[in-house]
Amino acid sequence: MSSARITALEAEVAGLRKALASRTVIGQATGLIAARKPCTPPQAFQLLVRISQHHNIKLHVAADRLVAAFVHSLLGRRVLPADQVLWDHVDATTANDSGDSDDGFAEEVSSTSP
Repeated sequence: MSSARITALEAEVAGLRKALASRTVIGQATGLIAARKPCTPPQAFQLLVRISQHHNIKLHVAADRLVAAFVHSLLGRRVLPADQVLWDHVDATTANDSGDSDDGFAEEVSSTSP
């Protein structure tokens, strides 16, 4: 096997490992959102996508920050304000009972929001 082929395969393996890690944290964040909100896992995933788009961050980064904030909060550690904003976005969003929305969510304006 040529060294170019080995290099290509090593790069592919590294990419697959990165993708697997990203998928894992996205699944964790989706589960946390679904547990916190009255919604299905697909709705929770759609909310995660919307949070990612709204805050202009990659999906896996939003997921990682949500999971980190949850763990820090659970352990009584300080949650970074930028990460708390993501959970505030989750809390300000409710499942749409009417089913009229394409993604199953309707934005709700919080009286505590600026």
